[in-house]
Amino acid sequence: MIFGFVILLAVTVSAFLFWASYRIDSGIYLKALCRIDTEKPQVVLTFDDGPDPVQTPKVLDVLKSAQTPAIFFLVGNRASLYPDLVRRIVSEGHKIGIHSYQHQGTFPLSRATAIHEDLQQCMAVLEQITGERPTLFRPPFGVTNPPIARAVKSLGLRTIGWSIRSYDTCAATPRADVVSRIMRQVSPGDVILLHDNRADSEILLCELIRQLQFASYTITSQLN
Repeated sequence: MIFGFVILLAVTVSAFLFWASYRIDSGIYLKALCRIDTEKPQVVLTFDDGPDPVQTPKVLDVLKSAQTPAIFFLVGNRASLYPDLVRRIVSEGHKIGIHSYQHQGTFPLSRATAIHEDLQQCMAVLEQITGERPTLFRPPFGVTNPPIARAVKSLGLRTIGWSIRSYDTCAATPRADVVSRIMRQVSPGDVILLHDNRADSEILLCELIRQLQFASYTITSQLN
């Protein structure tokens, strides 16, 4: 009976720790800002996985036309390939953050020293391109754990999560359905996760901005 209880406890704890790793809003391993503190109808638009030479310029064109700010969490090795795009993002008033250098699936499984080196490399690339040291971080895949937490804290980075995940990476989902899903969930202070490296990302963004504005929401890049 005691053995069975121990097994049950171990399974429960393991399940909880697994859940905590994949829920960036849990704050178990690493505190992340997942929504801004406001009662006003304001939201934050964030983009992961860029810069992309085809899609990012289109996304930037939409944001510029709508006079809308955003936050881009950039992959270091892609930033090094397209530095002009990084400079354009910053010059047009958007914020940038670190999204790792390699963005590999094994990132969350790496040792703290390897994670630290990866993030530091991304930081160095972005600083060299823009002349400013980035301070914002979004973990790849939204996964957090003790090694990631140690690396992030040692670099003095501020972790930004999200409160609405658009699932715009699901290719089979029509863009109109993605926007509808976001609008059904949206509330003041939401941080919305999007991607600027997906086909038709600018079309999705254009419709999302239109519907947010129709619902009297303003878009900000100011974080608490």
